[in-house]
Amino acid sequence: MKKLFMASLALTTFAASVALFQMTSCKKSVAQTNCPTATYPVTGLWEGTYQTDQVSHAATYTSMAIYPDGTIIRRAKIVGTANDYALTRGTWKLTGSAFEYRDTTLLYSGGTVVEKGTLTFSNNGTFANGTWQDLIGQSYTGTYQNVKRIN
Repeated sequence: MKKLFMASLALTTFAASVALFQMTSCKKSVAQTNCPTATYPVTGLWEGTYQTDQVSHAATYTSMAIYPDGTIIRRAKIVGTANDYALTRGTWKLTGSAFEYRDTTLLYSGGTVVEKGTLTFSNNGTFANGTWQDLIGQSYTGTYQNVKRIN
């Protein structure tokens, strides 16, 4: 009777080990074949181009450093200059997929430009349908193109 009990216990332990190993293996193989698509947060460094509605020019470089504390720093090539960039600082918020910012640029001439912008955020690492508008200063409007998260 004791031999039968020991054999039964050994067989049960072996069966439980095999079952546990199989469950673990299945989880791993399922995770490997069904990997989720990449998800990018809105915070980080983004690069793309912008256009100005009132001035004819080629798409011009811009970048946005979006910080978790609600601040944003934008850098944009100044149209018509060789190596000059405008640097702005402001705040941002994300409501659903609607990304909005408002910032201020200090001009070399001593003036300021206050700008607001809206873009549609996608967690695949892109912004789409971007527009911007000067609220104080030059009164320009424009669009963003090809804005992608680079890190």
